[in-house]
Amino acid sequence: MGRKVLTYATEKHGHCEIHVDTKNEMFYIKYFDSNGRQFFVEDHPNKSLREVEQIAEQWCMGTKKLVEDL
Repeated sequence: MGRKVLTYATEKHGHCEIHVDTKNEMFYIKYFDSNGRQFFVEDHPNKSLREVEQIAEQWCMGTKKLVEDL
């Protein structure tokens, strides 16, 4: 179980939250649709907070596709 660090929102997709898992020392992103339902979780081991922020920003801008979207 992790702690929420940041939230990114978009009118098109919904929102995503960056969480930190202190036990496993990694960040992960939870993705939510426009109705607030979580639909995907993406782990980011060995990435810095800034790198994970960039991934979340790219998804909000529509330039990042999730594995589920492919």
